[in-house]
Amino acid sequence: MNQGIEVNRGIEEISARLRAIRRSKNLTLAEIELLSKGKLHAVSLGSYERGDRALTVKKALEIAQFYEIPLAYLLTGKQAQVGQRERTVIDLRRLRSLHGKENVSLTLQIVISFIGGIIKARQDFNGEVLSLRDNDCEYLTISIGCSYEELRLLLSGQGLIISAK
Repeated sequence: MNQGIEVNRGIEEISARLRAIRRSKNLTLAEIELLSKGKLHAVSLGSYERGDRALTVKKALEIAQFYEIPLAYLLTGKQAQVGQRERTVIDLRRLRSLHGKENVSLTLQIVISFIGGIIKARQDFNGEVLSLRDNDCEYLTISIGCSYEELRLLLSGQGLIISAK
């Protein structure tokens, strides 16, 4: 295949991902310019989203930091995988105790909703624990915009991870 075609496809994918990430956060280009205090200009970001302007590494880093996503995800659409991961087993009793509380952060609400969706998909309504698969963790980190390690810290900080004995 022609390298020029591959490069163009890569640019189109990054551009589409930029737009999708912004839209998933329900933000307009103008709102991003305001929220970034002018660090990300609406006109420039729109140009990156259309693929009309070259995205430098520096600007890609700034955008990834603003969106709180890994740079690897912005550029490839995939989370970076590092070695063998520890099993993530969720204490559903503890999770249920958090459900509906007023002081639960938006991030934790997303985690609770996500895990509820996994339970429904697996039809595992009577369980007291739930093992998150690698793909579950990957999708969850994308949903809340963090790394796997940050997800584990969040879950353990809330007492949701059951450690292997």
